[in-house]
Amino acid sequence: MTELHVQRQARLRERLTTAGVDAAVVPPSGDLVYLTGLHVHLSERLALLVLPARGEPVMVLPAFEASRVPDDLRSLPWHEDEDPLPLLLEALPQGARALAFGERVAASELLGVAAARPEVRLLALERVTGGVRAVKDEGEIESLRGAAAATDRAYAALLRQPMAGATERELAARLTDAMRAEGLEETFASAASGPNAAFPHHVTGDRVVGRGDGVLFDFGGRWRGYLSDVSRTVALAEPSAQLRAVHAAVLAAQAAAIADLRPGARLGDVDAAARGSLAAKGLAEAFTHRLGHGLGLEIHEPPYLRGGNDQPAEVGHVVTVEPGVYLPGQFGVRIEDDVLVTEDGCESLTQAPRELLVVD
Repeated sequence: MTELHVQRQARLRERLTTAGVDAAVVPPSGDLVYLTGLHVHLSERLALLVLPARGEPVMVLPAFEASRVPDDLRSLPWHEDEDPLPLLLEALPQGARALAFGERVAASELLGVAAARPEVRLLALERVTGGVRAVKDEGEIESLRGAAAATDRAYAALLRQPMAGATERELAARLTDAMRAEGLEETFASAASGPNAAFPHHVTGDRVVGRGDGVLFDFGGRWRGYLSDVSRTVALAEPSAQLRAVHAAVLAAQAAAIADLRPGARLGDVDAAARGSLAAKGLAEAFTHRLGHGLGLEIHEPPYLRGGNDQPAEVGHVVTVEPGVYLPGQFGVRIEDDVLVTEDGCESLTQAPRELLVVD
């Protein structure tokens, strides 16, 4: 492990101690990569890092994965003919009264600990720490800037090509190719046209894009380990007055949220700012998901911009701000940017044009 990993572990230990928690139990995830640099496949096989508030960390994992563990990280490997639960219990601090588990820990593992240690309180790691890696350091921010810039360039390349007559699947493939040409890895791209865009998570299909359609793109990729996540909506030929009006309303809602996003701002209030803007235009009910999520080693990670979240924004948070309006049977509009909270407000890392572009 590098000195950076050791420093990150120390910060997590401080949070655990403050919360009165004896150890964090971390499954294969962005958290594990962040804390150790170790990439382990998440599967049905038990693989967990136990990071005590005091004491050395221990990795419990299948024996065939053990050679990947850094020399300075203790491991307890288990074989396929063994029950790994006793090894996990061995790794937990003796006399522990509270343990915090990462969100991807399997129910079987959690229930096994609960049955063996009924006196121990089992907590959610995110609720204890507010997100292990929510505040990004300078190196992480630089990688996120690189991901955002590459994604912007790929979108610009897409816009230089005609879209009418292409299928959603073809447009998504073009965008994927453009992102890969910019050096992004683990890319994703979806295209939802016309009434299909009224589904926030539409599965890209073979609908042919035609004149008057709105097309909602959702796309991003990984740059030096860190991700981008962007949405834009364009119109083919002449958009309807309704599509123009809704797009303008979504853009105004995003601007209202970004204006409120600053250190100390309650994240639930930032979400409310976007909803209030849409409510003024009679569109609040058509905004059916949270305003945004943290972004980094994983595409969705803390903190979350959602109603009722009292967590304050902090310098170094990187979040998506993505209001949307979805009108069943008609169309949908979403505008999504990756935004860094700074000392005096916030900064959008993604800079692709947000206005409603009319394309061929």
